[in-house]
Amino acid sequence: MYPLYNSQIKLNEVTLNVNHLLQETEFYTKKLGLQILSQSDFEVLLGVGMTPLVRLIHTNIEKNVKESYGLYHLAIHLPTREALGDFLRHVVHTSLPLVGAADHGYSEAIYLEDFEGNGIEVYHDKPVNVWDIREDGRIIGVTEEMAGQEIYELGRDTTPYQMPEGTCMGHVHLSAHNSKETMEYLTTLLPVEDKFSVPSGSWIASGDYHHHLAVNQWGGPHLDVRVKNIPGLAYYTVETNDDSVFKNILQKAIVLATSIEKRNENEVDITDSNGITVRVTLKQ
Repeated sequence: MYPLYNSQIKLNEVTLNVNHLLQETEFYTKKLGLQILSQSDFEVLLGVGMTPLVRLIHTNIEKNVKESYGLYHLAIHLPTREALGDFLRHVVHTSLPLVGAADHGYSEAIYLEDFEGNGIEVYHDKPVNVWDIREDGRIIGVTEEMAGQEIYELGRDTTPYQMPEGTCMGHVHLSAHNSKETMEYLTTLLPVEDKFSVPSGSWIASGDYHHHLAVNQWGGPHLDVRVKNIPGLAYYTVETNDDSVFKNILQKAIVLATSIEKRNENEVDITDSNGITVRVTLKQ
């Protein structure tokens, strides 16, 4: 059990296949403010301090990331509203193109894409006492205008910009053929439950969080099933520190998954019918 939000899981790094490793590395360091934790000719691990957040792996296969199911966005969680202000000031002063920004009731978020079209959310959580938590445990989200000027004024100018200590992978939002089917698959496979759903999307979490994972079908029913080594999401990582939870996931994967690849005694890759792979790890 992780004490934060009484969760049985936590998110670790998201791994992306990319065609242009140097350009993407430059984006995640100079534009997003991550640090290089390790690097080779074909792979780069980026994060903050000792916390890995994004792994980039070079691939020679060329394909638009939006043509296949997989990642809608990875969501990097900043520790404070002031930290979001620092990031917003950096975005404005470097003219970094934004996809959007929103107040979701439980969080405030900024949206952008990397050079190859992979979606990124940078956000902070509001205090839990202002979340719309219902008696049945549902946590209702909204999409309203973010208080951009107010957040901007909270920030400080830092050069070069770096994301602060305490930054982590907050959640991963997936694009799937059928959001209801994928939500049911994930809530059966993992120790997570549906926190909020609409006909075209679901937000699910372990414990009391608003969502560790989300899934939508907004890309439509005719995208390609994800296959290995194409650009975009290679896998996302879910960690548990409970041996019984890990074993339970393995047992369920045998019935539910399209494929299972056991990497070692404490790590397994589980792939669904969309071709989306989750790497489940046991931390001992």
